[in-house]
Amino acid sequence: MKINEMVYVSKFDGQKLKAYVYEVEKPKALVVVFHGMAEHQLRYRSLAERLNKANFRVLTIDHRGHGESLFDGNLKGYFADKDGWRHNLDDLHEIIKEVNAQKPLPILLFGHSMGSIYARSYLRHYGNELHALYLSGSPDESPIAGVGALIAKSISLFRGKKHHSPLLTKLSFGQFNANVENPKTSNDWLSIDEANVKAYNEDPLCGYDCTAGMFVDMLGGITEVYHATPWLVPNPLLPIKLESGRMDPCHKPNGIERAAKRLEDLGYKNVVFNYVEGSRHEIYNDVSRVALMDKLVEWFNSTL
Repeated sequence: MKINEMVYVSKFDGQKLKAYVYEVEKPKALVVVFHGMAEHQLRYRSLAERLNKANFRVLTIDHRGHGESLFDGNLKGYFADKDGWRHNLDDLHEIIKEVNAQKPLPILLFGHSMGSIYARSYLRHYGNELHALYLSGSPDESPIAGVGALIAKSISLFRGKKHHSPLLTKLSFGQFNANVENPKTSNDWLSIDEANVKAYNEDPLCGYDCTAGMFVDMLGGITEVYHATPWLVPNPLLPIKLESGRMDPCHKPNGIERAAKRLEDLGYKNVVFNYVEGSRHEIYNDVSRVALMDKLVEWFNSTL
């Protein structure tokens, strides 16, 4: 396995984004990984390595304001001064185009949590380029709906888009531990695997307060994927799979069924979903991760 580093300079405002390409000699497809909010791409290295062993070329990318994309004073947890959600989306698209132009392959898109919302936004705008779509830990329609959304916009207006907001973090994630029996940390909701939670808590590039601007952008992205029209469907038979931990607090009971139904209502006819028993939010960093990676390889192979 060979890992190539890549620094992409945005065409929109010159921001730099960091990406890694995991190369194999005879790749069958390109798997692209979109990570979640307040984390980073290196947390998916073991997944990339497993996919490499199955002869998939893998591209992982740090979103704006995340991970190693914090170049030149770029603000942690912040997309852009204007149209941040769309700028980040279009940056992701440009990176994928550049990497896949080197070795044109079917594109299989993997998105986790906020990354799954980005993957669905990508589906809306660039879905004709995809060969399959996999969504992990996809949140419900709005983790801080109603009053929370108003608060996010108010903080952004009066404190500034770049204000890091503990209040918005609490509104978004504060109740996620409620169903965890005897939690040891505030992030036990992420996984049953205590080592994973410990690593997350000790990682300075994880679990930080994001900016009011990013919360507003993310809410706009969630609204888009659940309500936006028009939504053209050039490939109604596109294989789409949604998967979440049975104990994932990011969605209410039957949450991924609702997400799947939204996709079906749009016209996608090849949508399946599954709950992973005994897992919480980060199913690919939880106790069933090895078996789950094997099943993901099987599913990706079935789409080719």
